[in-house]
Amino acid sequence: MTMFRLIIWLFISSFSTSLVGQENEPTPQKTWVYTYIKATDNERSNLKKYIEKNWFVMDSIAVQRELFNNYQLFENVGTEEPTTWDFIVAVEYFTQGTYSDIQASWQEIRRDHKTILIDGKDFNQLGQIVKSEKLILHSYSAP
Repeated sequence: MTMFRLIIWLFISSFSTSLVGQENEPTPQKTWVYTYIKATDNERSNLKKYIEKNWFVMDSIAVQRELFNNYQLFENVGTEEPTTWDFIVAVEYFTQGTYSDIQASWQEIRRDHKTILIDGKDFNQLGQIVKSEKLILHSYSAP
């Protein structure tokens, strides 16, 4: 019986030690980059299609290759006219270095992607990047 208790104690000790070690490991800081985009006059829906068929096709490959974690499209539905931006492309990177940390691998994805024009137009004809911001998300849960 004493040997049994010793084995149980060793098991519990090693398990709790591994849990304590995990608690002390820093969580990698994920960083979001928000790219604000303004559509050219009357090209808002075409710009959205362009982003989906080009940027997000490449982004999906990047997520599969674990270059970054997530990507999203925010659409401005405000009533102010003219809007300062129409879309935000949000990309969640695993590190604070964001694009610079994945640049070489991203260039491979970009090189292999065949650009799909929308109504014969490329990104520069459909819109422009207004600004870009780097953000860290702090989430809180209700008690």
